[in-house]
Amino acid sequence: MTTPSPQEQILQIVTNYWQGCAVGAAAQLELADMLADGPLHVDDMATRAGAHAPSLYRLLRALESTGIFTQVSPQTFANTPASECLRRQAPGSQWAWIRLTLSSDGMVRDGWSALMRALDNGEPGFDQKHGRDSWVYMQDNPEQGAIFNEAMRALAAAITPAVTGAYDWSRFPVIADIGGGVGSQLIDILDANPSVNGILFDQPQAVAQAPAHDRMEARGGDFFTETPEADAYVLRWILHDWDDEKSLAILKNIAKTAKPGAVIAVVESVISETPEFDMGKWMDVNMLVMAGGRERTAAEFGALFEAAGFELEEIVATPSPLSIVAGRKRG
Repeated sequence: MTTPSPQEQILQIVTNYWQGCAVGAAAQLELADMLADGPLHVDDMATRAGAHAPSLYRLLRALESTGIFTQVSPQTFANTPASECLRRQAPGSQWAWIRLTLSSDGMVRDGWSALMRALDNGEPGFDQKHGRDSWVYMQDNPEQGAIFNEAMRALAAAITPAVTGAYDWSRFPVIADIGGGVGSQLIDILDANPSVNGILFDQPQAVAQAPAHDRMEARGGDFFTETPEADAYVLRWILHDWDDEKSLAILKNIAKTAKPGAVIAVVESVISETPEFDMGKWMDVNMLVMAGGRERTAAEFGALFEAAGFELEEIVATPSPLSIVAGRKRG
């Protein structure tokens, strides 16, 4: 294989964008679910999708060239292992994440369309485009909120066991999961460590949906004003939603109530400070356009911890895109 020329590299980025739009359309039309029981002619698929059959064929033919769908006979398509990931209920489904990020009405795609606004003034492009933040937008658009929640659950399915297995949680009598949603991460930690008790802390409407666990207390509250007392704190994908000022406020609240020597375990991307490709760098721009938050380097985490009264102790890689950034309360 020859190394692509600079011109070819740029043209490939254009093609990648087209491919993303095409995959987003396939998810929006739920084409892979149509093929769950076997191949279908494009005319049948178009009827079910309410689409123009000749145009749908052109889309499917293009996707087939990337390994998504296969043409088993003229104009009759079937799923491939890649398109199986676009089935909504399939194991390991990526449907919701694609639907959120690449479909024409997807919130994330919408936010990226306002990238220039974010670059102009540093404020989330999504907020500027819609006149409200993404959380309010989802309240006003429950279908988008449901897709977002489904996408987060799908991403968590792989991340949860990776975080549980990468760190020694058994040494903490009480672990508080701050902003832990319905408790999937904390419950997984508790199930793997029978000596540990847990506190699930999030907005009341979130913890109300958490399944019961005999060693987990669900407690509603606002991490900007209060946090429970514990020996260790988990914050998975929390600080990256916020700028440094608000992230520091969260950490200082934890420091106020944490037991002496308590450990804080921030589970997030840690951006490399070298020039190679790093998914965290791209998620960082995504946070710029969508939420006003950011991904951080090890040094930036260290500075946040120091300002909040914690000392950065170690960064533990997990078999996922996230690492565990662990610090200990000083004093």
